[in-house]
Amino acid sequence: MPVQLVQHIEALDWGGETVRIGDLDGDGAPDLLVAQSVYGSRVIESLTALTVAGQRLWQWGRPSAANGQCYSDLPVQVYDWDGDGANEVLFVEQAVYAEPIEYGELRIRERAKRYEGDAWMVVLEAASGREKSRFPIPAPADDSFLFADLTGRGRRQDLVVKDRYWNMWGVAFAGEVLWHWAGSVGHYPAIADVDGDGCDEVFVGCALLDHDGREVFSRDPGGSHQDAAHLAQLPDGEWRLLFGNGGLHCLDLDGREVWRQPLREVQHVVAGRYRPDSPLQVAVIDRGHPRTPEGKPATLHLYDLEDGRQYWQRLQPPGGWVAAALDIRWTGKPDLKEILVYERVAGQPMAIYDGWGEMLDTLEVPPEICGVYHGNPGIHIAYRADVWGDSREEVLVAGWKGLRICTNRRPLAIPTLYNNTLYHGM
Repeated sequence: MPVQLVQHIEALDWGGETVRIGDLDGDGAPDLLVAQSVYGSRVIESLTALTVAGQRLWQWGRPSAANGQCYSDLPVQVYDWDGDGANEVLFVEQAVYAEPIEYGELRIRERAKRYEGDAWMVVLEAASGREKSRFPIPAPADDSFLFADLTGRGRRQDLVVKDRYWNMWGVAFAGEVLWHWAGSVGHYPAIADVDGDGCDEVFVGCALLDHDGREVFSRDPGGSHQDAAHLAQLPDGEWRLLFGNGGLHCLDLDGREVWRQPLREVQHVVAGRYRPDSPLQVAVIDRGHPRTPEGKPATLHLYDLEDGRQYWQRLQPPGGWVAAALDIRWTGKPDLKEILVYERVAGQPMAIYDGWGEMLDTLEVPPEICGVYHGNPGIHIAYRADVWGDSREEVLVAGWKGLRICTNRRPLAIPTLYNNTLYHGM
């Protein structure tokens, strides 16, 4: 088999679907941070730091097998926050939901009518898990966050943090709230310095915000929210803003729609170079069953970024409503990537496609590490990172009972070594 399982880490009570990858112990090699949360919220209950060999470095909080499944993205990151050359772990400690708004049998909690106190951004020393500092942030700001340069520091040492669907804040390094934006924020923003002023702009929901929070443009989300956002720059310097909101939309920096694909429910918009006959392409998952009335399975599509023409589409196994896609450097080609599709359906392996739509490899997902989401079994989350340092990326599969790392065992193609001699340096 060209795919090799190189690591299986069994979890007892600390396993989780949310994993962050970064150097925690300071040896320069990547480590793993596993987060657990109360299902239906973003309350982080425990953090477990591990090497990729499975050695536990430290643990924060109280792990429990009941908290291994995540409802949404969790507000936790690994980063050298203070610029001292060593990473920190940052996570949000929620404010008190004095009057929570809950729905469903699982009592899903996404916001509150009234909060008590502030939320806190907690900063831990990555090597030990010891708390280094903390600072208050607005009480509802307990969903996703990412690092950005909003103040022209020359380094991404500020924060963009959001609540679940309604608000976003820009926060400076010292904890000062720089701005607040209210609107349909969607799941996760994208950032880049698209105007060349040395600060990051924020593409959030269906709007583009300047670094100071000023709205450059905003489009009507049409009763839906943004499921995926991506910023990509063409070779001529032009930027394209991609988002999934029902269909797939491609905008310019003025908010004008360059092209659109009328898909049903676009998830995971991933721009990259998957084939050499155009500068950039866009891989997307159109989620299917059971969200579509026809019961259509999820479908992987590849489009050209410049004009939106479709290269191909590949139907996924029926029942894979939560199917998702990632770009991955699986073969190690210097200028091309591949596409990883995971969570296809219970019992079905993950799949890696090349830019021509050919399935290169499949990766088995053992049911014993998987969970259940809204009655859908086999739930797992996949990540990719070059954890071995061979210029190819490995696939990390996380479930509530363990972690697996799989690699491409094919020999890596390198240039032919010729004019060899015993007399090197002559």
